[in-house]
Amino acid sequence: MKKDEWNGIAEERFKAYRQWTTPQGYLCGTHAAAVLLAYYQDYLDEDIIPTYIRQKNSRQSQALVKFLQLFIQRHGLPTIALQISHGLSTYFDYIDKKLRARMTMAGGWQRAVKRIDQGKPVIVGVLKVLGSTYGNHWVTAYAYMETSDGQRFFKVHDNWGNYNKVIPAKWVNGTISLP
Repeated sequence: MKKDEWNGIAEERFKAYRQWTTPQGYLCGTHAAAVLLAYYQDYLDEDIIPTYIRQKNSRQSQALVKFLQLFIQRHGLPTIALQISHGLSTYFDYIDKKLRARMTMAGGWQRAVKRIDQGKPVIVGVLKVLGSTYGNHWVTAYAYMETSDGQRFFKVHDNWGNYNKVIPAKWVNGTISLP
C-alpha cells in the first residue's frame, strides 16, 4: 500500500453509474449492490447479470434495482450486512451462478483493502454513531488511502449522485464483497 495516495480502481469507471441514486426510502443496500454487480458485469464477469435484466455497459439501473430488491429488500426496510449478503447469494442461486457474497459485521478496512487491491469494489456500511454524515447508509467503495499520519479514507459511489466521494474509514461498520 502506498501512503498518501489513492490505491484502487480508477474513479472514471464509476462515473457511468453517477445517476444511479437511491430515490427514496431505505433502498441504499439494493442500490449499492446494483452498482457492485454492474461494475462486475462491465469489467470482471459479463455473466454476473443475465442480459434480460441488464446489458453490459448499460447506463440504465431500474430493471436491475427492481430485480435485486426482490432478493435484498423486498419490503423496502433498512438492512444489515447479513440481509444484503444473503440477498445477493439468493440472487446468485436464482440465476444459477456459483457465487456467494461474503460479509463482515464490524470494521471492514482489511476486507475492503484486500478486495480493492484485487481490482474488485466492495459494499461498505457507514453508521451515524461512527460519525457518518449520511446517517446509516450503504455505499460502494473502490479506492482507499492511508495517510502518513495514519488516517484512512475510502473513495465511494454514494448512491446520492456522487461517484467519487471521499469518506473516512472510521465511519465503516461492515462490508459485503464477492470472492
